Amino acid sequence: MQMTNMRFILNICVAVLLTACQQNNSPTTAHDALWKDDLFKPVAEPVESPEQIFALPQQVKLEIRSLTRSAHSAREKTDLLLNYLFSKKGTNLLYQNDATLTATETMAARQANCLSLTILSFSLAQEIDLNVEFRDVKIPEYWTQNNGQSLLNGHVNLNVVGGKNINSNGNIDYSIFSYVIDFGMESNRSHFPSATLKQSQVIAMFYNNKAAEAMVYDRDDLAYTYLKAAIKADPQAAENWNNLAVLYRKMQQLELAEKAYLLSIQLDPVQLNSRANLALLYEATGQTEKAEQLKRQVDSKRNQNPYYHIMLGDEAFASGHAQLAIGHYRKSLALDKKSSEALFGLAKAHLLLGMTDKAEQYLRSAQRAAPNSSERERYQGKLDLLTSAVMKH
Repeated sequence: MQMTNMRFILNICVAVLLTACQQNNSPTTAHDALWKDDLFKPVAEPVESPEQIFALPQQVKLEIRSLTRSAHSAREKTDLLLNYLFSKKGTNLLYQNDATLTATETMAARQANCLSLTILSFSLAQEIDLNVEFRDVKIPEYWTQNNGQSLLNGHVNLNVVGGKNINSNGNIDYSIFSYVIDFGMESNRSHFPSATLKQSQVIAMFYNNKAAEAMVYDRDDLAYTYLKAAIKADPQAAENWNNLAVLYRKMQQLELAEKAYLLSIQLDPVQLNSRANLALLYEATGQTEKAEQLKRQVDSKRNQNPYYHIMLGDEAFASGHAQLAIGHYRKSLALDKKSSEALFGLAKAHLLLGMTDKAEQYLRSAQRAAPNSSERERYQGKLDLLTSAVMKH
């Protein structure tokens, strides 16, 4: 069965709507019927504990405490924290889409996805007694490609809030202060609504990411182990059950996959991905009427989302269908005329057709529309390569 049309929910920067009531049901008691341990082998890799996810090296603790010792307010501490994050020893923290790491691993690698970068920021802020909270940012559906799979992304950031701030004299300062630390690649996320996340939910997101990353590379036993950990940490997170359903469908456990998709939809009726995946499952099992009903619900909303058409374009491009990809990228551009991703898609599709002049034109447009300097530099690098290749010919 083809997996290219099945979309994981990968909380790279996290998110999907969660229910307001947090429960602590173990996955082995709340939904016994949805677990199939005998399909999977035990794995050698230990799952990171919550303490390991947030732990900082002792040297890092000493550095951040020393740096902020003379700070008298939350604002000063936040400024120093940002300086530490982005200018430590002359090296910047870099965004890497497909790397979910613990706080310690992120410090060592100096690059990770924004969930990991936000976890690191949380741990550092806690170390210097800043009052911080994770925020789930409700961005539109947004996909990335990894090893031929389409991954639905979310977004999370960290809010430093006024209230508890211990000054150098040991007194508590309750001055009003709020600052968002956000590692998103886009510069226009601030207008999207957001909601506070519990630390247990973030832990579940970490495990869910690790599970999705394992599935992308066919490490299904490891994926199952991480999904069990994710659901134990947050049984009410719909994305965990969606990914379990994807795994079961891959294993040809279609009845279990259907039940897991239905539970995901029940937990989050607004989220579209589980509905779309369930429609594919019904289509594959000959339940055409059910499939069409779900597809109509999903398509009516997704067709207004420019990122959806970029995903379809990327999938068509990966399959070598350049003209089909161009059609999808143009639909995206019609919905968002300043989309650098759609313009880049048009560039690479025209390059695949041998139309280098058109490719260069769209690549220059993508560079002009890029949301930040790092993206502009990335497109400039591709322009340099393209120009060099054309000159050689």
